[in-house]
Amino acid sequence: MIRFRRAWLSGGIVLGAASLVVPLVVLSGSANAAPARAADPTSYQGTFGSGHRLTQAASISSLPKVASSFRNEGPRALTPVRVRPTHTSTVGASDAAPADATPLGSFNGVLTAFNGLSDVNSDELNGGEDTPPDQGLCIGRDTTLPGSPEAVIEPINSASRETDTHGNLLRPDVSLATLFADPYASGDVRCLYDARDQTFFFTEIGFPVATGPSPSEENTVDDVVVMNRSGVAAYQFDSSLGGTCLGDQPKTGFDNNALVISTDEYCGPQTANEIGAIATVISLPQLVAEDATVNDATVGPVSLAGDPVVGLDPAINTGSGTAYFLNTDPFLANGNNNPVGDVVGVWTLSNSAAVTNGSGTITLTSVALPSEPYAFPVPAASTGTGTVTTVDGFPITSENFLNPDDSRLSEPVWVTRDILGGIDLWTATDAAVTPRGDSAVRDGAAWFRIRIGGFFGGGPTIVRQGYVTAVGAYLLYPALAVPQLGDPDMVFTITSSTINPSAAYTVLGSGKIVNEAAGADPHVSFSDVLFDEPRWGDYSWAQVDPDGTGVWLATEYIPPTADQDPIDNWGTYMFKVNNFSFSF
Repeated sequence: MIRFRRAWLSGGIVLGAASLVVPLVVLSGSANAAPARAADPTSYQGTFGSGHRLTQAASISSLPKVASSFRNEGPRALTPVRVRPTHTSTVGASDAAPADATPLGSFNGVLTAFNGLSDVNSDELNGGEDTPPDQGLCIGRDTTLPGSPEAVIEPINSASRETDTHGNLLRPDVSLATLFADPYASGDVRCLYDARDQTFFFTEIGFPVATGPSPSEENTVDDVVVMNRSGVAAYQFDSSLGGTCLGDQPKTGFDNNALVISTDEYCGPQTANEIGAIATVISLPQLVAEDATVNDATVGPVSLAGDPVVGLDPAINTGSGTAYFLNTDPFLANGNNNPVGDVVGVWTLSNSAAVTNGSGTITLTSVALPSEPYAFPVPAASTGTGTVTTVDGFPITSENFLNPDDSRLSEPVWVTRDILGGIDLWTATDAAVTPRGDSAVRDGAAWFRIRIGGFFGGGPTIVRQGYVTAVGAYLLYPALAVPQLGDPDMVFTITSSTINPSAAYTVLGSGKIVNEAAGADPHVSFSDVLFDEPRWGDYSWAQVDPDGTGVWLATEYIPPTADQDPIDNWGTYMFKVNNFSFSF
């Protein structure tokens, strides 16, 4: 979803404020069993290749320190590749989906909470600021540390932190350049944990270490790091279709056989031609073993109903030999914004074991499911004044609007199973919504529960869907996960003309939104003037604790003053919730 741009700039963990219930809110849900329609073409087949290990070490702390090639080149605003009208939308009140609003109560389910990284930390590690941070939260047992403690790992742009479950550091922070052994590390970082092998997987955009970016940047790679009891190993896999495209915003999942990474492909002059997403299928057992050479396969680029797919989002841990992907439809085939999407694509990747054993064909097939409407997001009002001041010689804007990007899928696709053997895929996306009782179009969350298979068989079906909205406020970058017991938990940033950007969450079906960590100030940033984008996001994250005791949530907000960088004052917030309710 983003490429980097650069300009010159110089350059404690605190528990958040007490939880506040926001007196405005909430959600609706419905079933949709409309028949699927076939996508086109009906299937895609994989082309085999391989990636090679860059380095190996006993632990992250043992990795050789790598300086970012962008060090001291100033702030990087990680902006959407797609060219679209800035701060404009064709969405109107008649286009935005309606959603019920319900007065709120309160939750008592927050088990632990603490500040994460901020732009201060990224600057200290990299010699320059980034915005936005993105969010790579993951939780699991770190077998490279004595006693294999449960670790909370948060990689963002362009730093990574590892703490215990109370926010205490387990090792010093590292830059993404060091973590991925890539001086050209460029963000969009993800982290996933596979409890079966007690293995962490980190991914992000990179460039070949031997050459760096080409002049057109059409030689991207997927940087992949594996961490388990064998140590830490870093790899690079081509994401540029052989040096002809920029592979953007790696989105990562896995099944029992393969780590799967999707990238949006932009090719041609100024990388202006968006040709659809590809799926890179990487041998999971070879990664876990940290082999010197690891097999991969490339599938795509793919289209849905004649429209190149943007945001092909893979499911996390399907627990089978099949991988799944979902996508929404944020853009039209001509490249313009789609005012109102009403389709969810469901993709099935079969025979992923072939990437390891070299036998058979990896095949990706799809169907398109009619869904609830999700209107293109609108600029989100915030608490800044819009005025520009100078800090260290650079123009800094007090933002009265935040950029919600678009309605593509960028958040986790969570997997659950029903008692009849069906697999349910859960996800959410930004969408413009008109809350009932409100006079304006707001940004809210459209969410989906999609069932595949089960006792009665049949194709994919949307079995539940709905919206989360706030009267008078905007919800940005929703992410949800489903605990072993209880209803899904969803996290997002909440903001309005009177609410500083804050970390909030809801339990689906509860009718409540809680502002868990109130933002300390308006957002100030270099991005507006230097890059004409009030950057925020680009995604939040949610993960079920591997021990089954709740859900971890993380998003962007404005931290206390002590954690703020005056050039760009974003920070992140992480918390674990365990709310027992059973509406789903």
